[in-house]
Amino acid sequence: MASEHRHDVLIIGGGNGGISAAAHLQRRGCRDIALIDPVERHVYKPLQHYVGTGIARDRELTRSQASLMPAGVDRHRTTAVEIDPVQRTVRCADGTVLRAADIVLAPGMRIDWEQLPGATRAIADGTAVSTFVVEELERTRERLEAFDGGRALFHVHDQPASGLETAFKPLFIACDLWRSTGVLERTEVVLVHEGARLHRVDAIEREIRRHLDDYGVDARLGTRLVGIEGDIAELDGPAGRTRERADLIQLHPPYAAAAVIADSGLDGPTTGGFAAVDPETLRHPEHPRIWAIGDGADLGDARTGGALRKQVKVVVENIRRSRAGLALERYDGYTVAPIATSRRSLSFGEYDRALRVRRSLPVPDEIRSSPLWHVLDRFGLPQAYWHRILRGRL
Repeated sequence: MASEHRHDVLIIGGGNGGISAAAHLQRRGCRDIALIDPVERHVYKPLQHYVGTGIARDRELTRSQASLMPAGVDRHRTTAVEIDPVQRTVRCADGTVLRAADIVLAPGMRIDWEQLPGATRAIADGTAVSTFVVEELERTRERLEAFDGGRALFHVHDQPASGLETAFKPLFIACDLWRSTGVLERTEVVLVHEGARLHRVDAIEREIRRHLDDYGVDARLGTRLVGIEGDIAELDGPAGRTRERADLIQLHPPYAAAAVIADSGLDGPTTGGFAAVDPETLRHPEHPRIWAIGDGADLGDARTGGALRKQVKVVVENIRRSRAGLALERYDGYTVAPIATSRRSLSFGEYDRALRVRRSLPVPDEIRSSPLWHVLDRFGLPQAYWHRILRGRL
């Protein structure tokens, strides 16, 4: 017979959102929190692009999950397989059943290579690489550093994507590396971008375009990578389908929602399997004690660590307000676009749901690429993440 445990707040997912939500709840006085997550190593995902391009070291990327869990949180090292949103119970893969007053969905998203035919084989034979895949970072770094010219194709797809703008990082860092070694002048760099625009915010789009032009990148907008066969990339763009040879392909992986969301009926008709959620209150539209944050929620473009930091604070506050019968706080869709434009410079654009440029730092222009923003992104934010964000202090 399955054992049942009761908790005040139950969190599904032990990534950035799950752990920081648990820490913030504790700081707000919640003393009975459970978290479901089976992983043993915690990855600071934004650093993957620096590790995969040789700028950061492997040992900076991960820490043990146990060392990051807030003391007193009841951690269940298993996977949630079914949620009953009415009874607010969660059945786990190990047979455990958990019940809670409020449930926070923070399961993230998963890479689904089946959506891109030929990708798995291309990665296995070395034609394709990806800074988005932890297991491929060493090989990605080696391939970028050993590349000696030819055609290099960099792939950026549209939503759903974890940290969409960071897909530009390997492109610009590689171009800067190849320029310094003389390889860029004998390389045709192609950007295959699924979106009709480089970015929805005009100022950020202009900054991206400025650097693409500087490196001589052939930007193909409105173009999808639909398959890979050996060193041939099949593209679907404004002129129809074409097959083009590439010596190197940097992949932006296709993503899918955690299966437990749709299996539990917590998605919606247009969410693609991701959790349905009021984008302002972060509450499920049909189940008022179910909340969703992060990559696993259907929140549009707000899938970054900066966005998640704001979402965590809103959802923790709204659990309190909901219980007290008060009006809920509103999340304005704030997110961040940290785009490395070289090995030592970065554009740090911030914006909200209305596509208004936001500035959280006391400077006149964060969008213009600067070495200062590189130092912040490369060194400052990782330390803030490990020591403040995951501790509920920021």
